[in-house]
Amino acid sequence: MLLVSLGLLATLGVWQVERGESKQEMLAQRQAASKSDPVDFSAALANRDGAAPAYGHRYTVSGRMDAAQQILFDNQVHDERIGYRVWTPVVLSDGRRVLVDRGWVPLGPKGRAEPPNPAAPDTQVTMTGLWRDLPEPGMRLGDSAACQVSGWPRVLNYPAVEQLDCQYTGAVVDGLLLLDPSDTRGFVRDWNRQLVRMPPVRHYGYALQWFAMAAAVAVIFIVINIRRIR
Repeated sequence: MLLVSLGLLATLGVWQVERGESKQEMLAQRQAASKSDPVDFSAALANRDGAAPAYGHRYTVSGRMDAAQQILFDNQVHDERIGYRVWTPVVLSDGRRVLVDRGWVPLGPKGRAEPPNPAAPDTQVTMTGLWRDLPEPGMRLGDSAACQVSGWPRVLNYPAVEQLDCQYTGAVVDGLLLLDPSDTRGFVRDWNRQLVRMPPVRHYGYALQWFAMAAAVAVIFIVINIRRIR
């Protein structure tokens, strides 16, 4: 039991460190990306032999927006309200899908019993945004590649790329395009605000707390067992 508790606390601490490093890298990438022109996404795919383009750069994606098969990224908070982030696939000319994060929407009038189905242009589109990796949870429980096959839009919580792949007939490019805030085809987008609200240093602070808790549990265990031996 002790080892399980220490392992869990240490894992949470490492996760916060990784989140802090990721945020720090993302801040630097966004500052650099804001000063550069976007690159054509399909061309970037071709240059990398089909592998996902580099994270942290701005790209322009062109293709058919699949409004009928959207994903709602669950448990997302904005101004202390719970809702979803809307991921809408754009189908490239080769059939692969690029998920575009169009921003946050609140829960519907009936809550989780009836998720919203945000409108999207079911046409050829060109969208620009920042390319990032898929969000990761602190710890995955169960089968992260389990496929949900009931109804659209699909409500998913921190899906891995394998779980996204099985939702569609074509492959999904590993990553997420954060739609530019100036694009009117999206919803609430506070990409920079999210980083400011939870800066890297706060993640490091949380990591220190988790590690301190792990150390405290270990010390308490040692002290109790020393007393028993005496």
